Amino acid sequence: MFLALVVAGDHWRVFELPSLSPHMDDRLKLGFNSGHAVLFFYVISGFLITYTLSHNYSRDSSGVRKFYRQRFIRIFSLYWPMVLLSFVLIDGAWTRFLGGSLADKLTGLLLIGMDWNIAFSHYPDPNWGATITALQQAWTLGAELTFYILAPFLLRSWRIGLLVLAASFGTRAAIVMTLGTDLHDVWTYQFIATTFGFFLLGQLACIASQKYHFLLRPHFWPVMLLAAALAMTFGGSYVPFDGRRLWMSVSFFTLSLPGLFQATKRIRWMNAVGNLSYPVYLVHTLALLLFGEWLLRTIPATTVTEGYYSIALFLAVAVGVAAAVHYLFEVPLARLMHAHWLRTETKG
Repeated sequence: MFLALVVAGDHWRVFELPSLSPHMDDRLKLGFNSGHAVLFFYVISGFLITYTLSHNYSRDSSGVRKFYRQRFIRIFSLYWPMVLLSFVLIDGAWTRFLGGSLADKLTGLLLIGMDWNIAFSHYPDPNWGATITALQQAWTLGAELTFYILAPFLLRSWRIGLLVLAASFGTRAAIVMTLGTDLHDVWTYQFIATTFGFFLLGQLACIASQKYHFLLRPHFWPVMLLAAALAMTFGGSYVPFDGRRLWMSVSFFTLSLPGLFQATKRIRWMNAVGNLSYPVYLVHTLALLLFGEWLLRTIPATTVTEGYYSIALFLAVAVGVAAAVHYLFEVPLARLMHAHWLRTETKG
């Protein structure tokens, strides 16, 4: 949830508080920016997907199909209702969708390939026509789906995962050495060849914890998690995107994940909060467009202090909207999709 709130808060700052944003203290969000938060999301996803594949699905084709079905339901039981809400609630969203190319329509509805479409179809300009209005941040789900497709096969050998990680980060290092450590939207953010390694960090951490049990010890993971937070907050300049802060923090965080998950996986309130992370991430831009003007009238942000209050109010609204969408749309649709597949299997 923390990472989703970082993304939502940063978008509010950039779009609604542009004059105040440079003066706000990033240490209040532990030094994270929205780009770093996305990369940490990938690490967590790599870990959780590997864990669920290892514990909840068989390795045969039947298990892989069930895994794909569950991931499909998880993503689209929320995404498709949000697409419909965008078309209904956001002026011009439907017209913009109709005006897009066939490729834009397909990636906008199906997500897979959206990251490639944005980055390269109009290169060097980004093609945001590949997204649905108010759901532009969903491009990261294209990368997620790519990992979901490959994850069952990568899990068959940790050596393959290690080689893919090395190839991904080797490519990233070459690009960073060529272009510099600043954020390059296409090459170090949207280009999956340079970000796929973050998924693999989580996957390999999960695999390693099955053999190296010190990763699960209750005195180990809190130290690593604290080190990750301190490294991101105080580990160096905030200017570089691919700087020392990112790589120290993500390394410590990866080491903390197995023990952190082991310690919290049965805490119900934490699981409930975690279930809202995806809705907050996906819904917050719609909330910004629908309620942004009202929120700025409620708390006019003319000073940095008022800016902090404005962000807090927006995050509260975003969480509330996300919870409503989760329980009113995502959960019922997920149940319907599960029931449909169950009937299909029974008939088969």
